[in-house]
Amino acid sequence: MSATNTLSVAEQKSLRAKMYKKHNLANILTHWFNVLSWLMLLPTGVAIIASPRLGITPLWIQEWFRNMFGGTANLITFHYTVGFVWIFILMFNVFVGWRRYFIPFAANRMIMDKDDMQWMMIKPLQMLGLRKGEPLPPQDAYNAGQKVYSYFVVLGTAGIMVSGPVMVLKEYFPPIIKQIAQPVHFLSVFMIVAWLFIHVYMGAIFPEEKEAFFSMFTGKVSAWYAKNHHAKWYWQKMQEEMDWEDEVSQKVAAEASASHDGAAAD
Repeated sequence: MSATNTLSVAEQKSLRAKMYKKHNLANILTHWFNVLSWLMLLPTGVAIIASPRLGITPLWIQEWFRNMFGGTANLITFHYTVGFVWIFILMFNVFVGWRRYFIPFAANRMIMDKDDMQWMMIKPLQMLGLRKGEPLPPQDAYNAGQKVYSYFVVLGTAGIMVSGPVMVLKEYFPPIIKQIAQPVHFLSVFMIVAWLFIHVYMGAIFPEEKEAFFSMFTGKVSAWYAKNHHAKWYWQKMQEEMDWEDEVSQKVAAEASASHDGAAAD
C-alpha cells in the first residue's frame, strides 16, 4: 500500500491543493517550440526521402506534401529553413542559460543513481502487467525513464544539428563527411522518434502521469503527485520549507529580542 493511501481525507485534499513549481517558463516555451518544430520537420522529412520502393508512407501522402509546397524543391527548402530556425533557437537557449540553468539542471536532476537503475528494471515490467505489487524506488523531480529519454534526445539532437547543415551545405564539405552525414541524420531522427512514442504515451496517455502532461502548460504539479511519483524531490521540497520556516522563526525571535532590549534600555 502506498504511504499516501494511509493519509486521512483532509491530508489528501491538502496535498492535492498544494502546488510545487517543476518547470520554469523558459523550459515550457522551449518544450512546445520543440514540439511544434518536430510536427513540421518530421512529416516533411519523411516526404522528402519517401519513395514507392521504400514504403515508408503511402504514395498519396508523398504527393500531397509535394503538391502542397509546389514541388520537391520547395518542400526541401521549407524543411531545412525550419531546421535552421530550430537549431538557432535551441542553441541560443543553451548559450544564454548554460551556466544559470543547464549545468545546475544536469548536475542536480539528470544524473542516474542506484534508485534510478532499480526503477528501470521494475517500471517497464509493470507497464507490461508484471511485478505490479512491487514498490518503485523513490525518484527525483525527473524519474529514471525521463532521464534516459533525455540522454537519447540530447544525443540525437546533436547528431541532427551537425548532420543537417552538412547535408544542406554539402558543397562546402569533403565527400567522406557528406557520406557520413546522411546516415547520422537518419539514425538520429529514428532514435528520437523511437523513444518519442514511449514519451508521449507516458506523458499524455498513461493515466498515472496525466498531471505531468498538464505541468508542461502550468509549470506546476501537486504535492500529492510529487509524493507519489517523485518522493525524493517531494521530501527535498519539504526540507526546504522547514528550513525556511526555521529561518523566519529565528529572524522573528531576533527582532523580538532586539525590540525588547531596546525597550529595556529606554
